[in-house]
Amino acid sequence: MKIADKFLNLVGIGRDRGLPPPRLVAIADGLLVTERNAEAWFLISVANTDLATEAEQDAALDAAVSAAATILGDRLSHLKVVWGRSTGQDYLDSVAGHYRLGDHDAWAQTRADRIDEMRMPERYVALGVHLSDRDPRATAQVRGSISDALGTTSWRVSARELAHLDERVRKLGRQLGSTVWRAHTAPAEVISWLISREMHRGAVAAPRRGLITGASLARLTSGRVVPYTDHLRIYDARGQIAAYTTVLAMTDFPEELETPGAGEWLRTLSEIKAIDDDGDEIDVTVEASVRFRVLTKKTARHLVDETRKSAKEQRRSAAKGTAEETADEIVETERIMREVKRDINRSGLTLVEDHPRLLVSADTREDLETYVDAVVAHYADRGITVAAGADEQRDLWLESLPGDQLRVPDLGHVRESTAFFGSWFWGGASIGDATGPAIGYLTGSTPGLVRFDAAAGSALGDATTTLFLGRSGRGKTTAAMLGGLDSAFAGAWVPLLDLKGDAAGVSAVAAEYGVPTAVIEITAQFSGAADLLRVLPVDDALLQAPSQLMLLLPPHLRGAAEAPVMAATRAEIQSPDPSSWGVIQRLCASESETTRTVGFALRDLVETGLGSVVAGPPSGLSSLTTNPGLWVVQMPGLTLPSPESAPESWSPIERVGMACLRGCLAWMVRTTGRREFRGRSKVVIVPEVHLLTKTPDGASFLDYIARVGRALGASLVLDTQDPASILKLPGLVEQITTLFAFSLRSREQVDSLLELLGRPQTPPYQTLVRGINTAANGKSIRHGHCIMRDRWDEVATVQIDIPSQRVADLLRTTPESEHDLEPTVPILPPYEEPDPFADDYEDLDDALEPAAQAHAQAAAHTQEPIQDDPLPSVPVVETSSHHANSATPPPTFASAPAAPPSQSTAPPSSAPSPTPQVAQQNGAAPAPAAPNGSTPPSNGSTPPSNGSTPPSNASSNGQDRTHSGRYDEPIGPDEVYDQEADEAAYNEAMYPSTPDDDPTPNSSPKKEHVA
Repeated sequence: MKIADKFLNLVGIGRDRGLPPPRLVAIADGLLVTERNAEAWFLISVANTDLATEAEQDAALDAAVSAAATILGDRLSHLKVVWGRSTGQDYLDSVAGHYRLGDHDAWAQTRADRIDEMRMPERYVALGVHLSDRDPRATAQVRGSISDALGTTSWRVSARELAHLDERVRKLGRQLGSTVWRAHTAPAEVISWLISREMHRGAVAAPRRGLITGASLARLTSGRVVPYTDHLRIYDARGQIAAYTTVLAMTDFPEELETPGAGEWLRTLSEIKAIDDDGDEIDVTVEASVRFRVLTKKTARHLVDETRKSAKEQRRSAAKGTAEETADEIVETERIMREVKRDINRSGLTLVEDHPRLLVSADTREDLETYVDAVVAHYADRGITVAAGADEQRDLWLESLPGDQLRVPDLGHVRESTAFFGSWFWGGASIGDATGPAIGYLTGSTPGLVRFDAAAGSALGDATTTLFLGRSGRGKTTAAMLGGLDSAFAGAWVPLLDLKGDAAGVSAVAAEYGVPTAVIEITAQFSGAADLLRVLPVDDALLQAPSQLMLLLPPHLRGAAEAPVMAATRAEIQSPDPSSWGVIQRLCASESETTRTVGFALRDLVETGLGSVVAGPPSGLSSLTTNPGLWVVQMPGLTLPSPESAPESWSPIERVGMACLRGCLAWMVRTTGRREFRGRSKVVIVPEVHLLTKTPDGASFLDYIARVGRALGASLVLDTQDPASILKLPGLVEQITTLFAFSLRSREQVDSLLELLGRPQTPPYQTLVRGINTAANGKSIRHGHCIMRDRWDEVATVQIDIPSQRVADLLRTTPESEHDLEPTVPILPPYEEPDPFADDYEDLDDALEPAAQAHAQAAAHTQEPIQDDPLPSVPVVETSSHHANSATPPPTFASAPAAPPSQSTAPPSSAPSPTPQVAQQNGAAPAPAAPNGSTPPSNGSTPPSNGSTPPSNASSNGQDRTHSGRYDEPIGPDEVYDQEADEAAYNEAMYPSTPDDDPTPNSSPKKEHVA
């Protein structure tokens, strides 16, 4: 620096202050070119540090300091922390193509409307790095003036120069991308947005081109900014004031800063609050602009020597004075500089020269003053002095522009690198899947949407188990149901095993949006629904059905019953329609009195209540389906034994409960393991899973699905109040990818939860778990607030968010819920073969039922049960008044299978009908009414609560909307799954056999294995 420049800086009129604003020449991906220089720009990823341990933060900070010294040494750099906003349209664009089933557009729009309503800010951290000077600073102003006077311009950049600069950007990007910042090249439109928002302080659409030059650049910078003593006024194109802005300088820092803690002076930007006129807290939007330079050892030693020499000269000059006394500050400075130089040489200490500025904006001058006061007070509590740059607003604001330079060098600091990077400008909260549905938002220091896809694990080649943990009434079951809804809209088969009987609301939501659904209440009306002879293939049922029947018998009869039950099962399995009821009838008709006693004991149990579901007379009603959609399987009155009790001490109701549970779990296991069904997405949801973990069958089922879920394309979503019981299932724990933790109280449960979260069992984390669902006032429950651990082992606090009040009302699981008071009855059987696992459809489109039939199933809980009259094999026929005059046939989710030649297919009705008709032997039964008594639309959806009609499944021009399967690709060679071998392992684990149970090879002829 020349002597004249030093003098000008001393009096506050340095040469840099007088330079004109930067003239933009070109913007490309990662590159900003002005008339004076070229800069590379990158976006820094948010690090998830809010709940990190001190050891984790220290390691990340050391890595950042090391990377900065290596990559950014002596480079002029510009850090910007700015705020955008999450919009509903961005969300809709991000989930385009994800949903396939029902009125998925309306479901996505509901979430998008909620995002717009929240007006959630979104943080961007951008890093600019100086690449090269294009014009000497001493002549830039003169050259620009001459160009303007002559009518020429130097606003151009050659293709050769662009190629050279692009190569340097890419190289620097590779280096920064491998650091803890995970930096990536900033798109051209983001760089444009960074510039235009400073000119307009509003939402300006950035040009979407790879290279931005000429008129586009002129529009970006066509703003009017008028500086005043302590603020700036920014005007829009109409000449109206768009915003008031104040640039604050951080002038003084404490000698020591602690991190984690007050030293995180940039991460805390989102935590600044102001008090409005009503006494409520409001967020203050504060942005940061920091120009800095990481000094190399050579530069740092030179700076330290210069400072030490200056202090030494001042000490000598003071000693020659009349008082012959030296100021303590001068002596201390000289001593510190000697120590710093020693640390630089010995321990590798690095220094940073930085110039931090904060920008605060508001719509009115009064609001601006309130916000500025809040910022000053916020940092004063941390020992940091912040003040408005009086009469420096123009230069400080120009400093914040990308492409400009340092203009006020005297408002800066030289400090250790740890003190600068300990500001944690890249720290905050970041968690969840990169894509997929939004389930809530972050509540840490960096707001943002949280995305969660329960079915994503298999597609990523990852484990597939999700766990919701916490006390009752905190929102964990509601969160699990939201995840199931998103999976159902995406075309998955989603059975929900509702052991508590309060999850019917999720079916009501699915029905309202046209997703195939039903609430299946396993009662006597579903006689034989959990019969293993009807659920499983013949080969599997031959072993497992006798085990299920033996479970029903009292202990004193089991010894004598094994051989007769097995023999009766072998005989019954040869019949055209084998069932456990048929086995019981054979036992009752036996010539042996002992065998008849066994048969009468079984008949007495299965003729009442849940026993009929296990082995009662087949009712002919369809209950358990494999079609895509959301199916709630309720088991009211199910009583399971305690884990401490021995099987011989179980009461009759406990034996029946275990047998019923065994049948239902076997159905789920068989469905998820079917070879032809493997290409489809499957999400099994089990609320209150602690009711299962205490039983051997339930524990085996959970372990099995968790271990083989990836190969089967099956995901497991569990909800429990007992994390300690989960830890006792190591096979399940190993497969957990995502975990949502709600509040718990007892020391054992809290520590078990922290172990699952991967956080230390220390008082701060224990307090966090206990209070995660306590509102700020300490006297109310914060429903849905939880700690999330994602598949990448990141941990952060999250608020589960229900997209609308209508959905919240339907999902409510309290006893007074409207849908809990409605009776549930069986659904009509769809047109399919009697065996539920006979020839299945090969792809998802063929598996989907017609829309009208799906709605009939969804509303079936208002329909009277149909008795045992056999139904002819007639496919469902759907007509719709919407398409009565259209040449295009009504849209359906899938085609019904063609009737065989011996069957007749009902012709379409000549007159359109608004509801589907199901042909029966004794006449056509009218379609069930919607829950509110109105006639459902033909597309199977119910009009939303706001009175508007959701769009039909066909577009307005009469074209059909088709939905392709989500996972149509076959599994890779490394994912080939041996179903027969695995089923044998599962059977051995879940149904251990005895020597007497094993059938002899010649006991029955070979039977065809049903896939």
